[in-house]
Amino acid sequence: MRGNEFLQSDEDRLTAGKLIDAANMCYKRDIPVTTDFLDLNKQSVFHRINSSSEWPPVYYVMDGGYDTAERKMIIFLPYEDFPYNQPYDIIRIKPANPRFAESLTHRDYLGSLMGLGITRDKLGDVVLDDGCAYVFADANISDYIISCLCQVKHTTVTASTVDKLDFNYTPAFEEIKGTVASLRLDSVISLGFGGSRNSMISHIENGQTAVNGRIITTNAYNLKPDDIISVRGLGKIRFVNSVASTKKGRLVVVIHKYI
Repeated sequence: MRGNEFLQSDEDRLTAGKLIDAANMCYKRDIPVTTDFLDLNKQSVFHRINSSSEWPPVYYVMDGGYDTAERKMIIFLPYEDFPYNQPYDIIRIKPANPRFAESLTHRDYLGSLMGLGITRDKLGDVVLDDGCAYVFADANISDYIISCLCQVKHTTVTASTVDKLDFNYTPAFEEIKGTVASLRLDSVISLGFGGSRNSMISHIENGQTAVNGRIITTNAYNLKPDDIISVRGLGKIRFVNSVASTKKGRLVVVIHKYI
């Protein structure tokens, strides 16, 4: 694949090929074309190839259902205002009898969904809120989920779709305020996740750190206000801003750590 030699793994090259094929289909047939839900690594592959010489002149939208969604679909469009149908549904899963429900986790809900034979790329984020789980699912399988999902662990549940306009979700977060030597990625995530700067380097260099959906492997990457940083195995933070500086020249920053 010309111009994409920087894609190091076979999986990345396969992802790149599928994305280029989808964009080309949109361009040649003048229709919207939607991908499956992409994890951060696949989103990063997209960001690395969409300016290559092989990339067709199409518009695109990345949508995971809410502002800080981690897993997202890409909708390729012939032009910016081209009409298209929302390619996913929001499904609310709630205990049939909350009084007797177990304490269910993200893993419990996801395990039950995949136990129906659904692959992970057909599902977006699973968020827990007010005793329910909200699942972003490919619109082609939402009826199947609603019909077949009746139990999570030992808890009887019901599932129904929710209109996107009625879905209001703000992730809970802990506010962290502290000082850093600079706005470098390694400095900020060491404060956000409570580790030493050196301990964060491997997370960055091993491709486990994404900023706004793009894998970043450079420790010296400088963050901007409202950047969303995800570190595999540690969680997700938002760098809010630098609000002051100390007499010794360190920067006082505010971070929101999602919980």
